[in-house]
Amino acid sequence: MTLTNDDRIALDDLVHRYALLVDGRDFAAVGALFTADALLHLPDPPAALDPSVEVRGRAAIVEALGRLTGFAATFHAVVGRIADPLGPDRASGRVACEAHHVSVGDDGATRDLTWYLHYADEYARADGRWLIARRALTVEAIATAPVRRVRTLEA
Repeated sequence: MTLTNDDRIALDDLVHRYALLVDGRDFAAVGALFTADALLHLPDPPAALDPSVEVRGRAAIVEALGRLTGFAATFHAVVGRIADPLGPDRASGRVACEAHHVSVGDDGATRDLTWYLHYADEYARADGRWLIARRALTVEAIATAPVRRVRTLEA
């Protein structure tokens, strides 16, 4: 069994749409990219870089991702993706990503907290479209850097 080119394009769109919608803070739209009973496994950095927290269902996923509003801005750069078939309407995937989290400290300094991460995904086709059925986020490394200027802070 193989994934068709249309399947691969749809899965690529799903992965990139997730990243852009998270950065755009449209968490309801992000939730719609998951199956109704989806599982999201998250780490608890910096204490735990492996997935250690389980979130189940769209509403809980939207709530968990909404915590990102505590940052002045985020930027998720998808740097690689593979997908393999699991069945006619199922697939697995791995997504490599740099996730930048811009914050302003108590000292007024703006910093970028960067997670170098990967997602281990399972996808399901429902009503003719691919959705995320399971996503496990693992942080491989964390870096911080000063930020000179942030457009969202100037608005």
